[in-house]
Amino acid sequence: MALAVSGCGGGSKTKKEPAAPRDLKRDYREHDHIKKVKPGIFPADDASWVDVDGTTRRKVFFNDRLTVEIVESQKSGLTGNITTGHRFNDIVGYIVAGSAMVTVGKETKQISAGGAFVVPSNVPYGVIPASDKTTIVYTYTPPREDLRPTAPAVRRFPDNEVKSIVYKWFALFDEKANVADFLMHLAETGLSVEMADKKKINSWAQFQEWYARWASQVESFTSAVDSVAVGFDDNTGRYRAEATVRSTTKTRSGKKLTGKCRVTMELVDTNWGDAPKIVTYRETEIK
Repeated sequence: MALAVSGCGGGSKTKKEPAAPRDLKRDYREHDHIKKVKPGIFPADDASWVDVDGTTRRKVFFNDRLTVEIVESQKSGLTGNITTGHRFNDIVGYIVAGSAMVTVGKETKQISAGGAFVVPSNVPYGVIPASDKTTIVYTYTPPREDLRPTAPAVRRFPDNEVKSIVYKWFALFDEKANVADFLMHLAETGLSVEMADKKKINSWAQFQEWYARWASQVESFTSAVDSVAVGFDDNTGRYRAEATVRSTTKTRSGKKLTGKCRVTMELVDTNWGDAPKIVTYRETEIK
């Protein structure tokens, strides 16, 4: 879906600044059935840490309608740019040790131990550790199902359900739908998207920015899915889809462009909602 060209690559790449991403409405729907949790008391050495990467680890605790995540980082991240993302969960974060650079909405501040931040549903936020050792406690409601211990991979959705997601995805582009309709098909964590214009997208916020720019340059878009093949990986628990898509784009500058691309998707069952979510997505132009 290349910017200001056919949905599958080719043509010029305009250098306009992206339009501001549209604000998402707060999300108060029930996303899953409540999973009952047994009461428990956990001494410090009983709840094991899980490594996130080479410098970060976490502990996670669940109640019926609440998740508590404790994140400990051993290195400041201030050398990188802060990026924001969205969650449908309401979030409260508390700095236990060290300090962090925190963005919530349009406000950015560095806060130290004893400081807190409040993130309502679907408000963009980002957190970067600002000291060599930072510990932050996050609370989420509804619970963060993606942080729940992983169960053995079970195929919950049939092939036709996965195929329908491919058709729905391109129908949204045909309609130039609200960006929130796209986000409901994208995983919140681990996202890796590469459009035909080689733009790499790793968060909901980045997809919003890309889509705002695309929609500002495109007058109309029509697509046709020629073929779809799907499968399921028993080892990873991920669904796969590969499709060939033709498209015609009319730009606001009056150009008419056609293209053809191969689309590959991996989808994950997030245990909420009635369909798996796209976690990896690639468009490759077919000459």
